[in-house]
Amino acid sequence: MIGPLWGVGPPIVDAIAPLYSDIMGMTEDKYPIQQKLAKLKATLISDPTNVEVANRYWAELACFGGHDIRSGGFVIEAFRTCALASHRGAVAFARAYRELFEKSGEKPRAELFDNELLQALKTRLPDLSNGDKTLVQWVLASIE
Repeated sequence: MIGPLWGVGPPIVDAIAPLYSDIMGMTEDKYPIQQKLAKLKATLISDPTNVEVANRYWAELACFGGHDIRSGGFVIEAFRTCALASHRGAVAFARAYRELFEKSGEKPRAELFDNELLQALKTRLPDLSNGDKTLVQWVLASIE
């Protein structure tokens, strides 16, 4: 089974997992929503620090078949490597978590954060603008 990198995604992942492993086998007319998501996932895997791709993947998860299937596991999947790589990625990570919280009430969960991610977020704090700093601080405070 292929799902969020940390294995904490929603059950819908089981339904779309085969699509990740057989992107090229799909026709353009069959399962276009799944194909688009699978292609974005493949692009994200090949370029995991690309904030634009992570944002597009996150947006697609918000309207998958008319449903918002986003979760904290998908925040980690889409934005973790971005957050490790850059200030911009750390802010995108925090924004995604805040958006998830505002839409669903799901806060960041400590079990999804490894030491490397925590250290990257904490290290970037001093260099962020006030608004961005507040977002990242909210994520860190949520898991303490």
